[in-house]
Amino acid sequence: MKDFDEYCECARDNFCNFVQNSDKYTPEESSYLVENSLGKGVSKIFRVGYILIVWSFVAVWIDNILIPGAAGYTFIQREISWATAIPIIFLVTNATLKAIFIKWRLKNQISIGGAYLASVPYIGFAFLLKSQFKTDKLLYIAAKDYFLYQRVVIKNSVKSFFGFNKQTGVS
Repeated sequence: MKDFDEYCECARDNFCNFVQNSDKYTPEESSYLVENSLGKGVSKIFRVGYILIVWSFVAVWIDNILIPGAAGYTFIQREISWATAIPIIFLVTNATLKAIFIKWRLKNQISIGGAYLASVPYIGFAFLLKSQFKTDKLLYIAAKDYFLYQRVVIKNSVKSFFGFNKQTGVS
């Protein structure tokens, strides 16, 4: 019965499907990856990572507008005020909320310190992948391959949404 349950769980798991349908891995490697990914919740780690990426895309505008603006204001006025403090408070609050979210979603898979490191803007997801798969080189490589594959899928979806992939029929 375990094989059937594992098969059903794998059929619902995107990473598991990716590994099984990839020509890059031998059947033994594929079996190993499927068995180990289901136990480690690799797809859950990727979902957290995707949320962190979207979160960073939203926060980047605040980081690129408020923080330099506050630094400029402080430089021109030669004093520290609420205009300076608000972006710093946002930065600390944002990192704390990300760390709480990561710890809540991954529970015992990550330490509190690891959750804070994973909350670092723009590079936190890379740390998250490395910290979760550092002891298993093959799983780490497969996770990176899957992430790169998903990046292409998302990029093609966005292009398609905006009509950039349409063929004009003109050579």
